[in-house]
Amino acid sequence: MYKILIVEDDMDIAQTLKNQLAKYGYQGTIVHDFDKVLEAFQALQPHLVLMDINLPAFDGYYWSRKIRQVSNCPIMILSARMSDADQVYGIENGADDFITKPFSLEVVLAKINGQIRRTYGEYAMDAPARIIQKGNTTLNIDTVRLSTTDKEELLTVKELRLCTILFEAYPNVVTRQQLLSAIWDDETFVEENTLTVNIVRLRKKLEAIQSSLEITTIRGIGYQLSEKSI
Repeated sequence: MYKILIVEDDMDIAQTLKNQLAKYGYQGTIVHDFDKVLEAFQALQPHLVLMDINLPAFDGYYWSRKIRQVSNCPIMILSARMSDADQVYGIENGADDFITKPFSLEVVLAKINGQIRRTYGEYAMDAPARIIQKGNTTLNIDTVRLSTTDKEELLTVKELRLCTILFEAYPNVVTRQQLLSAIWDDETFVEENTLTVNIVRLRKKLEAIQSSLEITTIRGIGYQLSEKSI
């Protein structure tokens, strides 16, 4: 059953959406604490998010950006804001679709079905998954996960960027500057310590899934992904 997170502070609308989703075999979960939307997302690990814009504390654009930092999960914005600028801003902040209120439930369901098919269903199957296998470890770029046979870890966007470079370069050394460039974005000035912190997190995730790989520090140059020494 596909899981859908409903981030909507009008509980009548939220409950109507949940009930309608259930009729079509979807599991809808409503967020009640709007200070902890990201925590709710990470706990549920939904397949799709329905996101209102006008929320208490932080708006839906903020939470869309936060979710996009840790997942490629489809985000559909539901909003009474109807201007072209609002729709463009929503897409630029990580949303995959924008539906204006008042909306037709049939249209919302059709769009959800389309997103699910493209991301997880028959349309997604037409394109090969972007997977890199090294040792006993698989990096799935599309699902943003690092896994072995029985264990897996979800990566953040920065961890995914670093991991992809290290896996593609394997077993060669990657310079610190190359990795710093990978995690640079328009919103954040990346300090040297940011790279170190993310490498430490990646090492912990490799250990957590009992990977045969390790990230070695090459002093004065950068990092190397390689098989652990026996």
